[in-house]
Amino acid sequence: MRAEIDTLRAIVCLILVLHHMVGISPAYGLELPLDHPISILSHTTEDMRMLIFSFISGMVFARATGLWPDARTTIRKKARRLLLPMLSVGTLFWLARRMAGTAQPPLPLTYVTSFAHFWFLQASFLIMTTAVLLVCLVGGSWHRHIAAGLGLLGIAWWGLGLIPLPATNWFSITDATFLLPFFMSGYLTTQTPNVRQALRSAPWARPLGALLLAVGLFIGFRLATQDLILTGTPRRLLAIALGFSACFGLLMLRPHQARLADIGTKAYVIYLFHVFFTAAVTLAWWQLGTPGNLWAVTALGVLLGMPGPILLQRLILRSPVAAQTFLGLPANKVRDVLRKEKERAPAGARPSNL
Repeated sequence: MRAEIDTLRAIVCLILVLHHMVGISPAYGLELPLDHPISILSHTTEDMRMLIFSFISGMVFARATGLWPDARTTIRKKARRLLLPMLSVGTLFWLARRMAGTAQPPLPLTYVTSFAHFWFLQASFLIMTTAVLLVCLVGGSWHRHIAAGLGLLGIAWWGLGLIPLPATNWFSITDATFLLPFFMSGYLTTQTPNVRQALRSAPWARPLGALLLAVGLFIGFRLATQDLILTGTPRRLLAIALGFSACFGLLMLRPHQARLADIGTKAYVIYLFHVFFTAAVTLAWWQLGTPGNLWAVTALGVLLGMPGPILLQRLILRSPVAAQTFLGLPANKVRDVLRKEKERAPAGARPSNL
């Protein structure tokens, strides 16, 4: 199952890199009009990509025991793994954007509010911390009930708007409420073995998964082409439905490809650093007077945005300090990873690193 999860990670990385190559709107990235085929392709998965990431995060999230020392340790580890890279890589990205003359908020504000793609780290930390503390307070035996309750809270809060959202998106709390149903659904899937087994091996699993994903992509395509226009609560509920169609559709389809799975093991570093490579391609394209075919430029950005961070990680891992600062990895973890990779590598070959 690990290889299947890593394959899903690689798929999401691919559509995420494409998204940042294209830009969130015609004012960003390649500044493509919304009706351009590349823009439509990117926006078709708008309500899916980060929700799949959150679903996977929930699947692999370690079960809290309900003991305060364990909760404290878990929160400390998640702060190092999520918030330290948010601060370090986020600062580098802010400086790069400033050098490029891009308008952005003051640097201190980016640490406490939603900024670029780093909002996902803030939101994920909020979700994990809340879940761990609640399990700690209520008791470990209630962990599934707490997960279900938090998932329903996210639907009621973000989807139905039953609770007012804050005017300022402090520490990406609005995004956290959006991710809650997906993180908790992933968690509950792994914590309910019978359900997990049925979703993976039942005769109806793959056909239903293909149908869910196909319907979700079709509706996403109609939203991207603006053939379907919704606002307010119906639009938010549709986003939740599309997220679930992608998460469970892919889970039941069980895609598995060895090369993609290998890329998926580096998903975190791709997520953190891909924007530097896509931005470099975009900036060079503009500076050169927008030469060449748009499809070729987009493909170049995606091709650099995937392996570029992986190669960068090899440099980062040479220094335990850099690995902890930019990847949130403790020194002993770096040594263990490098040792295991060296043991698995053929004689004379370089370790692939994480």
